[in-house]
Amino acid sequence: MMLTAADLLMVSSLGTAAVAAVSIFSQPRMVILCFPRSFSVALSAYVARRRGQRPDASLTSCARASFLLGCGLSLLLLLSTWLGAVPLLRLAGAQSDYLSLALEYAFPALISLALSGPAIVLHGILAGVGDTRNVLAANVLGNGVNVVCNALLIYGLEPFPRLGVFGAGLGTAIGAGATLTYTLALFLRRGCSASLRGAGRWFPERGYLRALGPLAAGTFLEQAAERAGMFTFSRLVAELGTAAVSIHNICGSLCDIYYSFSQGLGRASLVQAGQALGSGRAGDLRQITAASRRAALWTGGGATLLYLLLRVPLLRLYHLDGGDLALGCEIMLFVAAVNIPEAWAMIHAGLLRGLGRTGFVAVYSLISIAVVRPILTVLLVYTFGLGLHGAWIALTVDQTTRAVCSMLGVRRVFPTRAKS
Repeated sequence: MMLTAADLLMVSSLGTAAVAAVSIFSQPRMVILCFPRSFSVALSAYVARRRGQRPDASLTSCARASFLLGCGLSLLLLLSTWLGAVPLLRLAGAQSDYLSLALEYAFPALISLALSGPAIVLHGILAGVGDTRNVLAANVLGNGVNVVCNALLIYGLEPFPRLGVFGAGLGTAIGAGATLTYTLALFLRRGCSASLRGAGRWFPERGYLRALGPLAAGTFLEQAAERAGMFTFSRLVAELGTAAVSIHNICGSLCDIYYSFSQGLGRASLVQAGQALGSGRAGDLRQITAASRRAALWTGGGATLLYLLLRVPLLRLYHLDGGDLALGCEIMLFVAAVNIPEAWAMIHAGLLRGLGRTGFVAVYSLISIAVVRPILTVLLVYTFGLGLHGAWIALTVDQTTRAVCSMLGVRRVFPTRAKS
């Protein structure tokens, strides 16, 4: 998400067509990433539970099998999406006036996704053992390299050629390569409990697959539902025209900055709940929930305030002015309003995943994102003629619905866990 925001910011000076070309790939990107990300979330829950049961147990076999599966999955996705790039972009709503530009960005961006897949999988293991600092360091490094390469390749700073939109995609691929390299270096260290070195199997064992399978199935269904709903949502917005798509995706990229942070809160609550369950400390779950809720309220409230106060200067960074700037400022009100509900939904979903209730999360996500949001978008955008405002009203309703459903799910699960 941060990569998309950086790319959009740095190509915004090239015009609305360039912004649309880069942003139209955002939903296909997220659809592709739902495979390694669902695997990563399941790994975090699995590793956290094992860590709670046996804190000193080696995770070498788990790391090796996970890395091998991540590489195979990424290569398969790269091959299939490379061959179907044009239909994929058409399905996402790419218009003829910027389709060629979108392809220039898409091909190197697909390579970046193939490099990101194994890194995302390994980050799930790091999160499961509580090493979120190195996950952050790897992502910051990748984003930093991406921004530097974008500046050099998009604008053609000497001695590099001016590559425009293609340079943005190439910079993303180089940044993803840096993230993967740093992550592999972490897992090749001696003495690391999840090291790729030392004794251990490379091929997945039956016990590993049996334990991970139900978790991965639930998280994949959740991710697939979210991506299907978001893909349909973006497709509906794409029909509003190039300018509306550009404004929508600029505001969406700004919204994704805090969304990424709230995902971190959700992952933290998942790990804490999984370790508490694995170690038999179910009584700690209420304390974990209370701390997670405070974090969601304080950080979500802070983000809301910043988005409200800084919406004009933030949008001016993307070279918006006139009517586009006015519309963007109105949409930023929805961006500000959605922060607390999305953080609330993330931390409660994380608790449910950590307790093994991935199926429940998948069900309410499927209903809210893949059914309610698209239907509401069609009604508000096209039937009632609310345009881009209607799309963001639908998004806000969806996030609020998920926040309520996840909270009710946690309330229902906790009495059972406390008794056990």
